[in-house]
Amino acid sequence: MPKRDLVQPQNSSNNFEAHKFYLGRKVAKLGLKVAIASIAILPLAAFGVSAAKADDSYGAISRSPSTEGKGYSWNYSTRAAAENRAYRECESVSGNGDCEVLLWFRNACGSIAESTTGAAGTGWGTSRSIAESYALDVCGDYSSRGRISCAVTRTICTPQ
Repeated sequence: MPKRDLVQPQNSSNNFEAHKFYLGRKVAKLGLKVAIASIAILPLAAFGVSAAKADDSYGAISRSPSTEGKGYSWNYSTRAAAENRAYRECESVSGNGDCEVLLWFRNACGSIAESTTGAAGTGWGTSRSIAESYALDVCGDYSSRGRISCAVTRTICTPQ
């Protein structure tokens, strides 16, 4: 097999092959530049993501269905920490071992509404009024007497 020149195809009258080779080299150079730029930006992007996560603030609401004891948390840096705190607070009030985390929220408000029939509902939103409205709606769905028997018992907000 004859050896070919890498810069110019063996048959110089074949401009298509020469053009294809030229474009291939341009694309390869561009790909290398994009790869280098991506690697250079990656640490900055990672820093930006971690900085955004550091500003997140979580809260949670837990409740015992048997005793109706509740636990709350807000301004925690992780969802797990917020849920754990709300659960432990509920258990310390209830002492029954049946507390459940009903709601967690991030950079928002969380609300719980309870009815005279023992039903409860939670909701979250970017404002107190939105969170409370959702909590009342959910409570009404579970109450035999509907939303009319529900009242907001607590709303907590994290910085937004």
